[in-house]
Amino acid sequence: MNKLCSQWCRVAGLVAGLLLNAGVYAADVQIEGAWAFATAHGKDTANVYMYITSKQSMLLVGASSPKSKAVELRTMLHKGGMMKTITVPNVELSANTRADMTSEHGYHVTLVGLKSPLEAGKSVPLTLNFESANKQLVTVDVKAEIRPARGSR
Repeated sequence: MNKLCSQWCRVAGLVAGLLLNAGVYAADVQIEGAWAFATAHGKDTANVYMYITSKQSMLLVGASSPKSKAVELRTMLHKGGMMKTITVPNVELSANTRADMTSEHGYHVTLVGLKSPLEAGKSVPLTLNFESANKQLVTVDVKAEIRPARGSR
């Protein structure tokens, strides 16, 4: 009996690991590799990075998280040798094209007004809101992995 239980536990652990590493799919939208850096006490913002692929053209129109007061869609504006972070109303997703939202210099999602620090090894829940070409709203729930802060590895 113990051998059977041991084998079952290994299989269950393997399946759970595969499910956690797989992308999140909903209504033809796939989210992969969502992550954020751990934050120090007192820091009230954190960027979340990910890849998004949609089978149809869509707009990422917003997001929310119980870990922050607000979530903003952001990008960087390069002008006259200066870089400035700007909030954007949406992010356009082309059909069947992987959107790379893994750089603070491109599109990314920012948690604003963190309610508590993000701790390495945990995850942060996020709900992404999309609008299809026919104005249908789609929500996708994601858990972003929290990685050790830069310089703490």
